Amino acid sequence: MKPRSELAASIVLDSIDNDFGAFYQGLALDDRNFVKKQISHFPNEIQKLLIERYRAFKTFFDANTFLRKQTEILNNLLPQKVIQHFNAGEEELRNLAEDNANRCSRIQIRSQQNTHSRYVTGNDSVKGIKAVYALTVEFVNGYGIAAPKISKTVTLTGAIKRTQDKYWWLRNLRKVLVKKREEVLIHLGQVNSKKGKYCSDLNVKHRKAQKERQLKAMEELFITNEDKESFSLREIYEKNVSNPINRRHELMTRLSGCEELAKSLGCDGVFVTLTCPSKYHNTYARSGDKNPNWQGLTPYDGQQYLNTVWQRIRAELARQNINIFGFRIAEPQHDGTPHWHMIIFIHSEQKSEFKGVIKHYALQEDGNEEGAKENRVDFVDIDPSKGSATGYVAKYISKNIDGGHLDSDIDGGNAPEAANRVEAWASCWGVRQFQQIGGVSVTVWRELRKAQKIEKIDDDLVDIHSAADSGNWEKFTELMGGVFCKRKEQAIRPFYDIELNKDTGLIRTSWFDGLFTFKLKGIKYKGNEIITRIHTWILGKAGTAFMPSLGVL
Repeated sequence: MKPRSELAASIVLDSIDNDFGAFYQGLALDDRNFVKKQISHFPNEIQKLLIERYRAFKTFFDANTFLRKQTEILNNLLPQKVIQHFNAGEEELRNLAEDNANRCSRIQIRSQQNTHSRYVTGNDSVKGIKAVYALTVEFVNGYGIAAPKISKTVTLTGAIKRTQDKYWWLRNLRKVLVKKREEVLIHLGQVNSKKGKYCSDLNVKHRKAQKERQLKAMEELFITNEDKESFSLREIYEKNVSNPINRRHELMTRLSGCEELAKSLGCDGVFVTLTCPSKYHNTYARSGDKNPNWQGLTPYDGQQYLNTVWQRIRAELARQNINIFGFRIAEPQHDGTPHWHMIIFIHSEQKSEFKGVIKHYALQEDGNEEGAKENRVDFVDIDPSKGSATGYVAKYISKNIDGGHLDSDIDGGNAPEAANRVEAWASCWGVRQFQQIGGVSVTVWRELRKAQKIEKIDDDLVDIHSAADSGNWEKFTELMGGVFCKRKEQAIRPFYDIELNKDTGLIRTSWFDGLFTFKLKGIKYKGNEIITRIHTWILGKAGTAFMPSLGVL
């Protein structure tokens, strides 16, 4: 029986034969088999693109030469073990995940059998586990997946256990395939202002289907507490910041509060844009033609570059005692290359030095290339007489969430559609779209807003709770210690504690690593631990709990 990828290729070729019958009538059997062999592992949409380009050549020799060279380039983008599964459907992925988890288990069994006489106790036993880990890492990396790294929260045995779990494999295989499919489509010129803006049409379609599946699943899953109160996950989603509308409202509330704080502190607003060097941009915006300076770098690489630049900027600002606060928005340019918009509030006497630091690090890499000084970094001083900083940034926030209150996106397109494409882009490449710069704890803010009542320790705590509950970010920040207050010195800190199993009295430990798990339980104020998450919830389908406790919420 043919593998699914070959069957899919045959179906695609047959359908294209129907569309372009005149062209394929003269195609020899050897040529047809050659084409199938070259493209069978690609998703159908990519196969169609390659066939369309194949048929543009006047001779079969030129067409076959093109296809061989093109597929060689594309195959080099893929991890070797992924190639044969590149067009896998959900069922095939699940089977592969289970098979790979079993293979990792067999790696450990064979290693222990082969080294049993040497690695039994003490240091030798540790060496044996390390040998298993090394073999497992090699296998996992072959799929383009980063093996679990040992850290304070990931033990050596825990890392190995992860690779023996089919759900760990399924999550990571999905991520690899999404990213690699998008990378191939970028190389085929399908992500730019003339084709799929921000991300490919295929990515948008898959992300839409994924979100629909998630929402449907949330409607069927319920959480129930010890008082028998029950809510669907869809109801919870609609009420928290996972909902794009709620997220936009909260961001605007916090941004508006920051602007009021800036006014009271005598700070100026500066809108900063940071852009990647030319080698990160794959196509030109106006023509859609490939940029000759592009080095095959992905949007993920671009985001890593911007993160590194900002880390250097923050370190230098700290050395010069330049204090800032505000927000950062990461969004895609037409070809998916990320750039950052930041609304920064700063004391006017430090503004010149601040801009100098930004320029220095923004131009540190390829700063002499054509257009770098003009385009790599841009500053716009916010003039309060012409409008607020919140109003200036609102369109960027809306564009990157749901397109709400926009007649069109910044580039003139349909705002909700553009927002969907941006969200698909961020999901594909793992980009954090919004980040607060400086300021007080958002975790505390959200925890207080969820709590209907807070134990009255003193009037200050009541006032902080009242400010959060009423959505007054300015007053909340001031009462917490001020916008420049260090986290450990803020009036309230999040409170995390170990989780107890109420049935056994035992401390819950993490599934893979066996370490104590700490969960957010409430807040800590003047040495007092105040529990705001008073219920223990069980996750399950309607009327039937089937998963372990989610803990105190």
